[in-house]
Amino acid sequence: IVALVGPPGSGKTTTLVKLAVQYGLGARKPVLLLSTDTHRVAAADQLRSYAAILGVGFQVLETVGALAQAIEENRGKELIFIDTPGLALNEMEDSDHLARFFSTRSDIDTHLVLSASMKPADLSCMVDAFEVLRPQHLLFTRLDETSSYGPIFNEAARTAKPLSFFCAGQRIPEDLEVATRERVLDLVWKGQDARAKSAA
Repeated sequence: IVALVGPPGSGKTTTLVKLAVQYGLGARKPVLLLSTDTHRVAAADQLRSYAAILGVGFQVLETVGALAQAIEENRGKELIFIDTPGLALNEMEDSDHLARFFSTRSDIDTHLVLSASMKPADLSCMVDAFEVLRPQHLLFTRLDETSSYGPIFNEAARTAKPLSFFCAGQRIPEDLEVATRERVLDLVWKGQDARAKSAA
């Protein structure tokens, strides 16, 4: 069971679909998509459309109780992906119910989805704010929108949270890759090279 959390516009929904295609349909595993994002109608509709195209199950859930019940009723699914509302820093109090739910569920693997193009200070602030949801991994999107990758490594080191995946575009599922140690080092050195060329 995988849950994606993060601020608005970080790419949670698209990333969730990429994961479902690559690790669910690609591996011929039964998949269920769940959305708890009732704040934005468009978000649920987007995920519903993807589910219809992919031919997988989809449910919109308004409460954590309904989420728990949906998980229990679909234990037969090999992969369950949970999309959550995008929360800005001033909206974190809205995550209380979800935070309490995640704190009781060791079976849910929670990934904090962040844009790689965020300013380092804003990135650290966002990571700290989302700690209430207890994410086990950091997942970075929009790698194609920046040439500075050091903050990705810095946050992983600062929080001791492993990096899970990188996204660098909108293509599904092509623009999704596992965040390996080799890839992180390649990005960091690549960023340094870009800055050196710019300075020259």
